[in-house]
Amino acid sequence: MTTQVLIRLPEEVARRFRDAIPARQRSEFVCKLLEQHLPNVDDYMHELALKAEAFDHAHPEESTEFESTLMDGLDPNETFDAAKLLALCQK
Repeated sequence: MTTQVLIRLPEEVARRFRDAIPARQRSEFVCKLLEQHLPNVDDYMHELALKAEAFDHAHPEESTEFESTLMDGLDPNETFDAAKLLALCQK
């Protein structure tokens, strides 16, 4: 599946583009340029996850402190009641 995109270029750049790239190859040319130069979000998120994991290993006390706050104010024996939650949210 493809999507048509309208871009605006300075006249000189557009002229050079039309002169250098044959008409039936322009979309592929632009697509390759974008793929090469756009950041890959998946790679970036993976890199951040690795940094977070390394931080957790280097600072185990931080994780323990965070985990102890997860249940702050909650009763671990209480079951989830969607109706009760909805009623609380509507107040």
